[in-house]
Amino acid sequence: MAKQPIFPPQDATFKMPFFYSSLSLLWTYYWVDAKLVTPLLKDTRLKPARFLDPEAKGMALVSLNFQNYGAHIGMAVAPTNEIEFNVHAYPEKSEKDVPVMLLAEYLRGNEQTKLIGEMRLHVPADNPIAVKAGIAVFGERKFLTTFDYLVPTPDLPEQKTWNYTVFDPKFAGDKSRAIYTLEADLSKIPFTVGNGSPLTLYSMLPGGPNRPPGGKDMDLIGSRWNMFGMYEEYLGLSKEHRAKFKFTIGKSTHPMAQDLRTVLGRSPKVVAVRIFISPPAAAENRAYYVDLGKKK
Repeated sequence: MAKQPIFPPQDATFKMPFFYSSLSLLWTYYWVDAKLVTPLLKDTRLKPARFLDPEAKGMALVSLNFQNYGAHIGMAVAPTNEIEFNVHAYPEKSEKDVPVMLLAEYLRGNEQTKLIGEMRLHVPADNPIAVKAGIAVFGERKFLTTFDYLVPTPDLPEQKTWNYTVFDPKFAGDKSRAIYTLEADLSKIPFTVGNGSPLTLYSMLPGGPNRPPGGKDMDLIGSRWNMFGMYEEYLGLSKEHRAKFKFTIGKSTHPMAQDLRTVLGRSPKVVAVRIFISPPAAAENRAYYVDLGKKK
């Protein structure tokens, strides 16, 4: 048997690493019945991550990772919105080396083996280049669609809530038939800071939106993602805190919407939140009148 190479073939179109010029993200985490996740990991060679939290018994951790970013690509600026619907998992071959810890410790970055990673189940995005790159380089089940969003930013200081909708590709702009909508008000929820980087991400090659999550004809690959800064970590959410989140699955029949209904249901309880907003590179202030003395 030939020895497996360390790296998959590199697509000459996309140079790695890929640098994000700006990035803001809202990631929400949920406990779900592990039995509902297991079919989605079939033939991936991954198993759901285990945690010590009392409420984690028999459960798996999934997350909805909304990302709003921009990249300078020489001849243009490429703005992108995307979501990763992920299950947190580890390679079954490495089970004896995988730590079991509290969710809070994991999110703060204390899982230093980096064997626990995020397996991408579905990745909608609104930039065709990002879709092409995600499929070619990482084997993501990535598909092109549209978004509606309003999120906090230094240039809109009065905006305190995170609101976004990912539309069904067939029904752009129709929220009733969207894949899902999330509204989150974290303005009065306390947070701590954390450093989860580098993050481990898993996917399968060859990939694409019409491929299954796993397959015996596919190879499991991993990659690392570094955020150059601190996260805001919202942990130990109370019932009152959870009431600040509104999650709505639309009438979409897209495979992602179907998996959301199966895994999360219609009223999932948020157990943790992670926010990252990259700092501005520069700032320009308002104009002023130059003092030229008395007018003649």
